[in-house]
Amino acid sequence: MTTKSQGRKTSSPGLTREAIVAAGVRIADAEGIAALSMRRMATELDSGVMSLYRHVANKDALLTAITRVACDENPYPTPPPPNWRDAMRVAAELDWEVYRRHPWALVTSSSARHFSDTSCLDWMTAVLKELTDDTALAHSLAIAVWSYVQGASIQRVAQQLLPGDDAPAQSPLTATEEDFTVGLETLLDGIERRCRAARGVSGTGGEECPASIMVVDTA
Repeated sequence: MTTKSQGRKTSSPGLTREAIVAAGVRIADAEGIAALSMRRMATELDSGVMSLYRHVANKDALLTAITRVACDENPYPTPPPPNWRDAMRVAAELDWEVYRRHPWALVTSSSARHFSDTSCLDWMTAVLKELTDDTALAHSLAIAVWSYVQGASIQRVAQQLLPGDDAPAQSPLTATEEDFTVGLETLLDGIERRCRAARGVSGTGGEECPASIMVVDTA
């Protein structure tokens, strides 16, 4: 038998914030963020629970940290590709890869409580300023691309986010790589036409822009 004090684990000599965050990513990848608790982390790291709080304030701070690590694996290039369309493709494909590798990041990166970094959104907005001088419009279009990537991604990784040991058959609604590319190119076509319409210019390929997005001067 041991006394309570004898059985309590103390801080491991090699325990660091980096080690804690890396363990958090491993657990989230393997078991999902629902399994990510400070007690589970302590078991993984063979450390006392209270020792973790010297490096990470709480679970929310841990979720923020692992989300940052996941996103930093695929940073947007600086400077961005010179062509806006190439740049948006790169951003979408990098995010698609992050969500494929870390399905839980779909949830945490969408939560202001756990991730409020807008640098990627700012990057896309700046790229889209090539098409329009309207910053608010560029921001809305950047949100549209971001939302498309997340929507296509959640179809692909949904079964990994749901509890249960047995993976169900892939849904027929799941986006394939080809589906993702076709949808992205269609969205980019629409963005270009929308910006051309706002400037009173004919649509892509010389076609007239649809009436639903044409800017009509009724004065």
